[in-house]
Formats: sequence, structure tokens, C-alpha cells
Amino acid sequence: MYDWNGQNMNRDFHLENHPLVLMRPRIVPPFGWVGHIPFAYLAVDLLRPRCLVELGTHSGNSYMAFCQAVRALEFSCRCTAVDAWEGDAHALHYGEQVYQSLRSRHDPLYGDFSRLMRASFDGAVEQFENGSIDLLHIDGLHTYEAVRHDFESWLPKVSDRAVVLLHDTGERERGFGVDKFFGELSNRYACFDFRHSHGLGVVAVGSQLPTAFSAFLREARSSPEAMRGFFEALAGTLVDGDDRPTVAINEPQPVVCHLFYRGRDEAYDESRMISQPVDATDGTVDLQFRLPAGIRPDYLRLDPADFPGVYGLKRVMLQEGADSQVKELPQLSGRLGHVNGEWVDAASMHTLRLVSFDGDPNVEFEIGSALAEVAGSDGLQITIRVDYELVVSDPVLHRLLEQQAAVGMRRYARARVDVQNLSQAFSQQRSEVQNLSQAVLQQRDEVQSLARAFSQQREEVTFALQQLQQSIDLLARRGLWPRLRRFIKRGQ
Repeated sequence: MYDWNGQNMNRDFHLENHPLVLMRPRIVPPFGWVGHIPFAYLAVDLLRPRCLVELGTHSGNSYMAFCQAVRALEFSCRCTAVDAWEGDAHALHYGEQVYQSLRSRHDPLYGDFSRLMRASFDGAVEQFENGSIDLLHIDGLHTYEAVRHDFESWLPKVSDRAVVLLHDTGERERGFGVDKFFGELSNRYACFDFRHSHGLGVVAVGSQLPTAFSAFLREARSSPEAMRGFFEALAGTLVDGDDRPTVAINEPQPVVCHLFYRGRDEAYDESRMISQPVDATDGTVDLQFRLPAGIRPDYLRLDPADFPGVYGLKRVMLQEGADSQVKELPQLSGRLGHVNGEWVDAASMHTLRLVSFDGDPNVEFEIGSALAEVAGSDGLQITIRVDYELVVSDPVLHRLLEQQAAVGMRRYARARVDVQNLSQAFSQQRSEVQNLSQAVLQQRDEVQSLARAFSQQREEVTFALQQLQQSIDLLARRGLWPRLRRFIKRGQ
């Protein structure tokens, strides 16, 4: 095997003897495990397991990769995927369509040596003999208690040449505890972990590992960064750092709608979410969601799909029970809150049309004020009529739309800056005009005050002149005016 500089990593382990790592998988969402598929190929090649078991399969990317490797190597192996196919708090809850889609792909390709066992992990464990499993992959509920329980419950079933894989060793939020448990296992067994794609722990629990796998593990532990770097680079040929596929996907992509609900002081999270698969080819569909008994949310958030597209929101109906009256949520457009996307004009005045260029279109609307009229204690049934006008499920087109949306947002941002600059200039000019207007008004008030003062003074002068004239007339009548004039001249 070679590192990035072409230097030999170990004479006991040669990657060129395992070209299987370069196979191309067929993948479906979610893509969180896809980055580890090259190592899944290698693990099967090195271990050549007689019995392979996966706990927690979901849509099947990891399990189908294991089966693909078994088929390509043409050796005898009995494979089993154990899952209830209902989801959990970490994988999210999902519907029957996920299992049916996997079964339709799995059975024709690998049904002769592989089976999908629909059961709980605890319910399935006794169906396997002690010491029979050579490769065990655990990817169920990821709390510390759950992953420890799964490991310890299934440990008696693994053989003396067994390896156990634990996914999500790199996750530490939302109650994930795989990393903590993997750290404890590292004190008991030879272990190695990959850091990309949410992390994958490799635990060598068997005391008699195949020589080929021992050589790999020895090299991985002596040159961990080189080994991690190589497989992270291989992962990059399948998915990018955000778990988005970089390869064409041949499988049809299921459309799943999610309804979140919350109280006024709560945040949206996956514990308050109901999911439902959608046949988007039907165009307009009525999506029915029943909330848990006693739940009366203030707000709902509808995520019509996990893809970009054009979606119409036509109406929301409320019903307390099967025998109760169905009521339409009034004034839907007036209840809208946050939206991820853009509202555009719709052909029908009764349809709200949402256009989204990313993979998380959603719209929130208020519902609490309408529930006062809904009586009863049964679970509230919510029926939402959605028009799936366009769903862009192809990842390549999805990425192009995101890129175009980014370009559009940059243009929009520049235009917004220009508008903001114009708005600021207009505001400044308006402020100057207002200042001038205030100055003019002030001057007008001053002129009016001067005019009033002048008018008052004129009235006073006129009155004084009138008084003087009256005094002169009085003197003249009394014959005093000629004497006054002679007195004035004498004084001169």
C-alpha cells in the first residue's frame, strides 16, 4: 500500500492485491455511510467472512456494499440484515416505502445468499449460533447505552476471527455515545477508526484474525494518518464533505414529506416530527398526519420533500377523530411564518406556490389559534393538500440548482446593496429636504412675526397720530393754538 508520496507503507499489506476498493456502488439517500463503502469492500476481501450480520440497515447503502463485495469475490457467505425498518431518534422515523424499496433492489441481486430480517436486535439475536458471525456491523440507535447493549448482547455470537464495525464514532451531539463506548473498547481490543463520514470504528474482537486483516490492522495502527487519508480520498470519489454524492445515482430517489410541530416556546426537532413517503408522480396529493394524543401545537412546519422543486400548498384540514367534523384551517396565507424558499404567483388564487433551490424546502404556519374550536382528546389528524409540481431528485441537477441559486443570491446581494445605497442616498436627500423645509417654515414664522409686530406698531402710530390730531383740534377750538404758535416763535 502507498501513501500520497508514493512511499511503501508496509511490505505485508499491498493495496494492489485488493482492487475491489475501486468498485462503484449503487447508492440511495441518506448518504452518511457512503464514504466508508471502499473500506467495506476491503473488510470483506480481507476477512472472507462465513457469516456477516448488520444491525441497522435503513436504506441499505452499507449492507448492499457488503453483499456486492461477496458477489464479486464469489465465496460462500451467509449475509443477514437485521432491522425493524421503522427508524429511531437518530435515523429518524420513516415509513414502509424504505423497506419495500430496499427489498425490490436486494432480492433480485443477492437473495440467494442474503436475507432481510425484519426484527428488533434483541429479537433476532437468538436466531444465530454462538461463535458464528465473522463480521458484525452495528449501526442502530447511537446512544451510549444502546450501542453498549447491542455490542454486549451480540458478542457471544461472534467467532474467534471476528471484526465488529461501529458507525458514527465521530458524532458527539444529539445524545450520540458511540465515541465514548469505542474508547472503552480500545482498552480491551485492537482498534482503529476512520474520521471521515461521521466516523467508523474497527474493533478486532477475535483472537484468531485472518492473516490478511491482521496485516492491514498492523499497518493502520502504525501509520494511521496515511491510512485514514487514503480512504478519505476514496470516499471523496463517492460523496463530498457534506454527504452529497459526487457520482451518478442509478436508483430512483424516494420522496418523503416531514411535518414538524412545536409549542410557542419550543424549537423544531426530530422528536416532534412525522414523516410520510409520497408518490410525487400523482401531482396533487392529500398528506395525512396524526399527532400524538393530547398534543395541541401552536405551529406546524411542512417540509414537502428533501429536494429542490416547486410545491403548491392548497389547504390544511383538521379533524379530531374519525367521526368528528373536518374543518379547514381558515386564512392560511395570513398564518404563514418562516419559509425556506420563495413564494411565486400561482395559477389558482387558492394555492400558495413555493419554489426552492436547495434540499430543504419548508414553510411554517400558525395553527394554535384555530385549535380552540377542535374538541376531543384523540390525536389530531392534519390533512395537507400539496401539489408536487416539480421535484428535482437527481443529485447532479440538484447541485447545478444550488450553484445557480448561489450565483443568483450573489447577484441579488449586489442588487440589494445597490438598492440599499440608493435608499440611503434617498433618505439623506429626504432628510436634507426636510431640514430645508423646516428652515423655510422657521423663516416664514419669523417673517409672519415681524409682519405682526409691524402691523401692531403701525396701529400704535396711527392711534398716536389720531390722538395728536384730536389734541390740536381741541386747542384750535379754544383759541389757544395761535397763542401757542407765538410762544413757540418767541422761544426760537
